Amino acid sequence: MLKKIFHVVFVFLSVALYAAVEPGQNLLINPDFEAEQLDWPKYWHFGVRQYLQFELGGGPKSGGALVLKAELSEPGNARIRQLDTKMLVAGETYKISAWLKSSDFKAVRGGILLHNQGWWAARGILELPENTDGWEYFEEVFTLMESKDKGYTFTIYAQGFSGELQIGDLKLEAISSKALSGTQLPRELEEQTKVRLLPWEPRLNHIPINKPQISFKAFGMREQKICDEHEVHVSVDQRPFAQQKMQPELNNISLAGLKTGDHLLEIELRNRNTGQSVFSRSHQISLVELAPVDESAHKRLNNFVVELIDARLTASEQSFDFDNPKTGWVYLALQNAGNSAGLSLSLSGLGSVIDGKSEGREAFRYLERGRHSLRIQGVVPGAGLKLYAISEIFHFSAPQNSMVRQNGKYDWAFYKKHVLPAVTTLNGNYIPDQHLPEYQASGRHWLANLGTSSPQSAESLLEKLRTAKGFQEDKYNGITCDEQFFTRPFLYYYTDALWQFSAPEQSFLYTWIVGKPSVPGMHSDFFSASVNASRGQGKVLFEAYCQSKPNEELARSYLQDRVLDTMLKFEQCYPNAAQYTGMIFGNFNQIPIISLDVLPEVDYKYFLDMQLHLAATDPAFDKLGVIGYWGGYYGDEELFRWSMRLLRHYCVEGKSEMLSNEYGYRYNPGHLQNCDFADSLRHWKVQAAENGSVSTASFPGYGADSQRRWGAPSGTGDSFCLLKRQAGTANRISQSASGLIPGRVYTLQFVTADYQDMLQKRSNPRPHPLKVEFSEGAEVLPKQSYVYVDRRNDQRTNTRLKGLARVNLHHVRFKAVGSEVQISFSDESAEPGEELALNYIMLKPYFEP
Repeated sequence: MLKKIFHVVFVFLSVALYAAVEPGQNLLINPDFEAEQLDWPKYWHFGVRQYLQFELGGGPKSGGALVLKAELSEPGNARIRQLDTKMLVAGETYKISAWLKSSDFKAVRGGILLHNQGWWAARGILELPENTDGWEYFEEVFTLMESKDKGYTFTIYAQGFSGELQIGDLKLEAISSKALSGTQLPRELEEQTKVRLLPWEPRLNHIPINKPQISFKAFGMREQKICDEHEVHVSVDQRPFAQQKMQPELNNISLAGLKTGDHLLEIELRNRNTGQSVFSRSHQISLVELAPVDESAHKRLNNFVVELIDARLTASEQSFDFDNPKTGWVYLALQNAGNSAGLSLSLSGLGSVIDGKSEGREAFRYLERGRHSLRIQGVVPGAGLKLYAISEIFHFSAPQNSMVRQNGKYDWAFYKKHVLPAVTTLNGNYIPDQHLPEYQASGRHWLANLGTSSPQSAESLLEKLRTAKGFQEDKYNGITCDEQFFTRPFLYYYTDALWQFSAPEQSFLYTWIVGKPSVPGMHSDFFSASVNASRGQGKVLFEAYCQSKPNEELARSYLQDRVLDTMLKFEQCYPNAAQYTGMIFGNFNQIPIISLDVLPEVDYKYFLDMQLHLAATDPAFDKLGVIGYWGGYYGDEELFRWSMRLLRHYCVEGKSEMLSNEYGYRYNPGHLQNCDFADSLRHWKVQAAENGSVSTASFPGYGADSQRRWGAPSGTGDSFCLLKRQAGTANRISQSASGLIPGRVYTLQFVTADYQDMLQKRSNPRPHPLKVEFSEGAEVLPKQSYVYVDRRNDQRTNTRLKGLARVNLHHVRFKAVGSEVQISFSDESAEPGEELALNYIMLKPYFEP
């Protein structure tokens, strides 16, 4: 048996063996402006950003979009560029295409083009449309001009422009045969032409002894005639084992004759004529006895849950055998079992997992695939037994309090009541030592979080992995590597490091990933390395953090692209990817810390339900490996509890209908209108002390920076109602909230700031004297209401908010007495001359504990 093997990587390739560019291949890097968790799309360079914005998910097919926007009274200039390189062939044919959306856009000059050194000539889309009917497609085919140093720059520019132009889904293609053969790819795109033989199916350490075969997927050998010139050589345990002709897609390697256990497999690609090694990599493989599973009695409830047993017990003692369909988590529950001191549910090999002291008479356990036995004692006849095989249910993080202390403590008591009934695995932070034995006895997992972003080399990352506390300390079950990006070049180093690293036995290594795979070969290499990490127990955790959209139809379309399309791309990237994928949604909505709940007219509880419902019911997520959330401690107490209830609903109970239906929640509650004053003062009754003392205004970046509406389209939250306090009579605005249900509890939330703090770029945290009043249709609950003043004083916050206005978050809870209530805001308590900004007025039903 091999106790420890490091995966040593040797890669040699010759790009001269094949054409550099495929027909239709995009020569631009990050053409749909992927910028998840970044301030600006990677690989795109700009000069002055004053008139330049980008919208994540605002482009065609919910991709990214660049936005050029300027007022007629102040024309703007913008320039964005890429591809400053010597990679193209003069005199040959290329094509530039783009999706454009414009409104009253006029420019002295502008275009989307390639220009030569010195900008003596340019080709491409040289006229930009004034107005389009939504997103429209534009293209231009051209012959590339000469360039003095053979260098060209891809440029988007507009001079002296006004109006708005949005740009998405850009493409630069080589068209003519000489352009295809002579064009050289940038380094990042060269990765997709590298010769690779990647472990494909099954996982390296899960090869069935009764079907001893593994396939390797070929990349970078697209032409059959090139494949004919090469052979695959396989050695096992340092002895020649197999030699066969290279195949352009799957190369199936028979392992017949090998014994059960671990082996060292070396796979090499050689030129048949010269003997040159084009690619070589070694892997630890395992041939295993795969336990048979009888699934005839199993019932799939949704993508996360398979019912193994649902029985009514006829005696105080009973035994059952069951087949676990996969190595993973199961949920066991006894219902109406009585309170006998001898109550017990025991699993073969684990002993008692439920007894009379067990919370809720239920348990989670991680079990191997195959046949297991359970025994029940001390229950009353007629009790119920439920046994489900479930997806791993994940939450980041372990107990950690909110920065908004009025939410109460997210401590061990909170977790036992609200989190642990819905979660199998916690990630990061800290479980108090006094509670760790209880947590470990529950069978749940705890993974440490290791920072792995932007490694400088595979070697530096290897050192981090070898010394990670999640592998060194017994209290952990492994680590998550935080985080990688499909759009960043550091992904090469991470992939290489994983192939070289062997995690300790029985430890797990999961990888956080941002974005969608788009580079064949390189991204499949990453996926294969991540899945095969920790002896094939690796998971890829996709950060599916979704911002609210104006209405349910747009939100549903957004989720189709943001979540569903990502899963489909994962499946194209690696076989059966759903089984090794974690869909990790965001449950953080805490203004002004960080919030996905970017639109006040939306009830994010419903939108979060939409996300879980999609993953629970769409066939693309069948047998999904991991489901869960990141960010609970960045959420308010209501959304935190609701998100855990959703996990329980879909991932433990196996439901497939939306939980919101039970509570009467809607995407747009519709109680108040124009809550961000984007439509001036429409829907609001204004009682101004003097002419002009109540108006609307805006400040660039106020919503994104001071309020931290994270990832929203540019300008979201920048508009507000401005109340200028006068001597004497106060200013007042009001609106009648409708559609309330008498007896139901609601939350009114709004944000205020000092307008002069914005203008003078000062950080001056203090209470803002803006008063809210209700008519007789509401009973305010003072003990559940508060005002949070953003006084955070840590170094990170002070650096980020330097020169930015600090906000107040007003949180008012009330019980509806009637179906309508008038809500009024006034600056009665302000001093004359004070200018107070008001927006993000949200009214929604409250999910009560």
